[in-house]
Amino acid sequence: MTVQAIDLQVDDVPAATRMLSEAYGWRVVAADPNFGELDAGGLRVMLSRDAMVPWGQLDGVILHHHVDDVDAAVDRAVAAGAELLAGPLRTDWGTEAAYLRGPGRLVVDVCRDA
Repeated sequence: MTVQAIDLQVDDVPAATRMLSEAYGWRVVAADPNFGELDAGGLRVMLSRDAMVPWGQLDGVILHHHVDDVDAAVDRAVAAGAELLAGPLRTDWGTEAAYLRGPGRLVVDVCRDA
């Protein structure tokens, strides 16, 4: 079994779709005011304003985006509107990583094996 998609609740679907595409190069598959879907290198990231089931506020979700150049990925993400939370830094588990946020409390770890 594999995980093929993740659905995240965000307040502004068009802004989140645009930012994730611009910041990380994810291909937009669907975009409308209430639903966005991106191809993040084989994982589908779906963004919804409302869900078919009640789910409340989400916190604690981190998407891990593996890149060849962490510094370049950070520059691209910040230019697209992401907020740099930490890094670039070396983690205890052997990666170079930076953590970025926005919009809708999404956190993305851009990382590479060191």
